[in-house]
This record gives sequence, structure tokens and C-alpha cells, in this order.
Amino acid sequence: MHAFLAAALLGGAGLLALGPSWQGGARVVAEALALTLCLRGVPVVIVPTLAAALLAGSDAIAAIHVVSAGLWAGGILALASVRPDGGWRAAAPKELVERFGGVALIAFAVTVLTGVVRATERLHDLDQLWSTPYGGVLLAKCAGVAAMLVLSLAWRRGAPVSRTETVVTVAVVGATSLLAAFPVPLN
Repeated sequence: MHAFLAAALLGGAGLLALGPSWQGGARVVAEALALTLCLRGVPVVIVPTLAAALLAGSDAIAAIHVVSAGLWAGGILALASVRPDGGWRAAAPKELVERFGGVALIAFAVTVLTGVVRATERLHDLDQLWSTPYGGVLLAKCAGVAAMLVLSLAWRRGAPVSRTETVVTVAVVGATSLLAAFPVPLN
């Protein structure tokens, strides 16, 4: 998760350099605090992360979507970077995955719910899912999220899929970046 927070901090600092503002400065401070807490393993990293998302000028639904997705995807990437002795079926690593599972399930549910709300704000007709570049990328992102869910369930049952899930997670993050670059479809 620290890589995502570092990227957010760099992006916030770049935007602040281009257009100084109190809101941009507060966002960078919140991002720096979130990164520091994350690197030190302090569990309240969600508080400055959510503050930074809200200060980024996003509406509340978008901020909650980004933070919950970051918790879910960041946790997956953090776990995938661990190579436990005895594999993921050993007792200690299996317990770690189980403990993260509760957080992941809540973060996943919030991410899906807020993602559906955001999609209905952006797309006015169902056919825009396949008739616009935005809709096409959104469908690809949804397929990636579904694949992440299946892989997470397999991983929780002890299947060695952490590397595959990492690749899919990075692809979903990439699709999310593309969505930010595409113009919203018009009515």
C-alpha cells in the first residue's frame, strides 16, 4: 500500500507545484502523514488517507471509492509481496490471510457499491457500456475486479495465486487510471 500512497503524494506535490493552494497543501500534508503511518505500520492510516482523498476535490462517493479500493487492492499487493515459509497453507500465513479477509470483504463491498453509484452518474444509458471508450474500459475494469474476487477466494482457501492476483490488481489499477483520462460519455 505504501507504493500507492507514495504515488499519491508525488501526484499531490506535482499539482501543488503547478497551482499552489491551501487545499492542495493540506492534501500533501495528509498524504505525507498517511505514507509515514503506513511505513511505520500504524493502523490508523485510513484517517489521513480519507482526508487526502476528500481534499483532492473529489466528491464524497469518489473519495470513499478510492480509499476502499486502495485498502482492498493495497492489502492484496502487500500480502502478495510476502513469501511465507511453508507457503500460504501454513498456519501463520493462513491466519494472516484470514485476518485480512474481514477487512477485504468490507472494503470490497464498499468499493463495489460506490463504483456502481459512480458508474450510474457517468453512464446515462446501458448501451454506453459497449458504445463508448469509457464504457469499454469500465467493463474491462469490472471483469478485472471479478477476477480479483475469484482469485482472492482461491487464495483464502490456500491456492498459490498471489502472483496472478497481483498482475490482475495492477491491471485494474491501470484501467482505473484510464477511466480518469477518458471524457465522460454525453447523453
